[in-house]
Amino acid sequence: MTYKGIVKGQTIEFEDPLKLPEGTEVEVVVHVRPKKALASSRAKGSGQALLRLWDTPAQCTPEDVNILLEAIHQGKRPVRFAGIFDQESQPQ
Repeated sequence: MTYKGIVKGQTIEFEDPLKLPEGTEVEVVVHVRPKKALASSRAKGSGQALLRLWDTPAQCTPEDVNILLEAIHQGKRPVRFAGIFDQESQPQ
């Protein structure tokens, strides 16, 4: 289940009511959304815009990273060190 909300002080105010019984133990994973200031009047590609973007926390989970690394590993192709000009001429 995924619930969205906003932090207010030491509490989280959810957009929709939680459908969980009182006393249910939960684990909260925080994904900080980029601030709307990223789409501000600063020119795209400017140094200030890039610095703001780099200061924004990543929005992927460790599981997302593992899936990406596995896909990269599966997509690897063998390396050929000999090019077409490295082949010896064969008599015809």
